[in-house]
Amino acid sequence: MPLNHKLLVLLAVALAYASNFWPNRALLGIGLKWLGYPAYEGFAGIFLPHLLLYSTLMALVSGLLWWALVRAGMLPPPRFGDPKRSLILGAAGGLLALAVSLLAVWTVLPAGTIRWIDPNGWKIAGNLFSNFFEEFIFRGFILVGLRAVTGFWPAAIISAALWALLHTQFPALLQGAIFLVGIGFAWLARSAHSLWAPYVAHEVLDILGDSLIG
Repeated sequence: MPLNHKLLVLLAVALAYASNFWPNRALLGIGLKWLGYPAYEGFAGIFLPHLLLYSTLMALVSGLLWWALVRAGMLPPPRFGDPKRSLILGAAGGLLALAVSLLAVWTVLPAGTIRWIDPNGWKIAGNLFSNFFEEFIFRGFILVGLRAVTGFWPAAIISAALWALLHTQFPALLQGAIFLVGIGFAWLARSAHSLWAPYVAHEVLDILGDSLIG
């Protein structure tokens, strides 16, 4: 890839990532105000923010930039390879990610944090969208863009670090676990030649994790 193309791809990746800070956070504030600052429960407090506010704008920006770079011949389009292989790899990857997460939680959070919690249908439904948005952004556009410039492993490490840095609500060790999980999800995307594999893994991790950690 010519140097000017590499610089354009890196600029697009930076713009996609920056959109999480502005205007996405402003949009999040406006959206939550419009919803009446609901408690984190039910349709208005869980489902709608996951669907429309948390990472939706960032995914839209990533999609538009990716489309433009594909049209310019600088990047390949999104890949959605063999669904069966994606399902198998994704399920296995999600269970491994859950084990890493449980170990990190057991290490740093108080006793009793790991326990059974009844599944929340609204959160599961919301995550169907927000998890896809995150995978499209980080194991999709950002990983593919960085990979075109740096090769796979540097791109996997950088994209995972960028993903982990957005999870500021967690202590450092848990952010480290998210970083490792992000590298694993990048490997899944490459191995399956599909965004479905990390998406399935993300769903497995969140559905089981939300039922065991709280």
